[in-house]
Amino acid sequence: MLLFFSTFSSLFFTGLAIHAFKSSTSYSSPLSSYFFRLGFILLIASPLGYAQSNEPQTLERYTVTAVRPYYDETLSNIFPQYEFDKRSLVTPLHSNDVLLQSPSISLNGQGGQIQSISLRGYSRWRIQTLLDGVPIVSDRRAGSSIGFIPPSFVSSVSVLPGAASTYLGSGALGGAVNLHMDAPQQSYVQGGYSSNQQMKTVSYAGNVENTDWNIAHRNANNGSDGKDNSLFDQFEQTAFYLRHIPSSGIVKEAWTLYSDNNDIGKSSSDYPENRITTYPDNRHWLGKLAFAAGDFSGNVWWHQSRLETSVLRPSSRINNSKNNAFDYGFDVKSDMAWERWLVNFQLQVSGREGVVADEREFSLTALPLAFNGAPSIAELAYEVRTLDASEINIAGIFDASRQYTKTSVAVGSRIDWQRQSDDAGVISSVTAKNISAYAGANYRLSAYWNASLYFSSAFRNPTLTERFFAGETPRGTVLGNTSLDTEQALNTQATLAYRSEQLQGSVELFYQQVDNYIERLTVSEDILQYVNLDTATIKGASYQLNWQSKDARFDARISGAWIAGEDNLGNTVADIPPHNQRVDIGLNWSDVRFFTVLAYRASKTDVANGERALDDVFTLDFGAHWQVSERVQLQASWTNLTNQQYFTSADDRAAFAQGNSLQLAITYLL
Repeated sequence: MLLFFSTFSSLFFTGLAIHAFKSSTSYSSPLSSYFFRLGFILLIASPLGYAQSNEPQTLERYTVTAVRPYYDETLSNIFPQYEFDKRSLVTPLHSNDVLLQSPSISLNGQGGQIQSISLRGYSRWRIQTLLDGVPIVSDRRAGSSIGFIPPSFVSSVSVLPGAASTYLGSGALGGAVNLHMDAPQQSYVQGGYSSNQQMKTVSYAGNVENTDWNIAHRNANNGSDGKDNSLFDQFEQTAFYLRHIPSSGIVKEAWTLYSDNNDIGKSSSDYPENRITTYPDNRHWLGKLAFAAGDFSGNVWWHQSRLETSVLRPSSRINNSKNNAFDYGFDVKSDMAWERWLVNFQLQVSGREGVVADEREFSLTALPLAFNGAPSIAELAYEVRTLDASEINIAGIFDASRQYTKTSVAVGSRIDWQRQSDDAGVISSVTAKNISAYAGANYRLSAYWNASLYFSSAFRNPTLTERFFAGETPRGTVLGNTSLDTEQALNTQATLAYRSEQLQGSVELFYQQVDNYIERLTVSEDILQYVNLDTATIKGASYQLNWQSKDARFDARISGAWIAGEDNLGNTVADIPPHNQRVDIGLNWSDVRFFTVLAYRASKTDVANGERALDDVFTLDFGAHWQVSERVQLQASWTNLTNQQYFTSADDRAAFAQGNSLQLAITYLL
């Protein structure tokens, strides 16, 4: 225990020093860099840095030790939950690569490390992204991105498709994804390389007693598309993660993560002629404490984030912005048995403080040739605070589930209250009250077949940005709207599932109607505003089928999804992904695992405002994991093997995807 607290305190106060110096408007970059390096010295120099084991273990470490939220167990009684690991990945460029194995997940928006995703056609603020249960919230219209989390930190991901507002609140109108952090069983070092971006990565992870940790550094140059055109997707990333799981006491788990990201390029079709968008600094510090006492358990969490954006319009102007936010929350829950029902209660409190966006514009003035041929100088045109707001949210949650002979049923409800405040003083506050609920049932048709139905209501309050923001973005001037109504949705989902020793699969049909759908529309040239549409519907089907041979030598998975969405006037709504199909095949032979992935993305011709038509595309990946010895593993893969040229998403400013690339990795157990 003394070991944990000495190490955790070193990490905590080092992170606090970093946060204090880097959050200051007058901080010195060399000084903050010094404190950042000092944090690593304190961590490595602690007893954790010298821990070793004399018993070598296998390198395939995907154990998740954290206790899952109770709603995972409740909902799994009535429809399937999906989890994906990294068996078919080598040195991923982005943690999104783990999520993209789900047929319900697609890339959304523009490219680069801050690219976001779509879940069943829902994106931006309509899906909830979680890191071990901690919500990742962003003020970007594109939504939150998990690009600040090194892929080596992630062991697996869970995908919860369908409205989940009852458990997760406003941000889960279309579902949620939850990233599970790796729990290394033994200390190891890993190095990796990706040829397209010349990305180099190194990480060090391990554990001692009940404490584990992970440190990673990655840097990459600009990559290239299938025709060797340059992509603006450079980045540099350094992060560390520390977790302790006490063997006794009230505290059940404590962890913290700090991630520092610099010089991130925004891969966009605007680059370089029209706009060059860079994120000079993107920092995140977050953590969680889980506790249990008597009949009650709960969590306390926080997330401090900072994002700097610089948009250069050649020969015109430069717009720089800084976004800061502090998110926090806690929950306490209990359960009881009543008349053969398992009943759960929960109280949730969450909030956002210091949600601030500052913008400065510099005009570019041409200089005469006498000034050594310098093309222009930057003069400050204006400086303005475009967002200064906060919010608090309080919710009570109830659910109950019961198992009959062949039927499982579950019901749940949420009462939610929110207050959003404009701290700039233009409008004092806006309050919202919402109720959401669900009911579901699963019926066992036979020893192998199950059928389920899930009905739920969901809601999404307008975000602080949608209500109060007024300023410049890479797409032009954007105005908030304080009169926006809350989105309200009704969701229906039917599932047919099969499970045997060698074969598991499911087919899902879903239909969701959203009233007061919020969209950002062009009101005049280069001016956009958030407005409510009348009604939008999103519907579709998805399937997954997994097979493995009796001797575990062969495994295969096929999956796909068809999704459509339109408003009440028949117009296509934004962010609906093309249909997709995917085949994963694995072969385990002696000490080597071979894998190949064939993916098909259909064409897309029905596009919304701000989107472009897409051609269909096939991509092929191939790779292998070789257990060289008890301590050494080599990995290699070749992605986009046929060097296809295609856009990453339907966003009209999305860049092309990277061309073919060779990934290499070596792992050594200490």
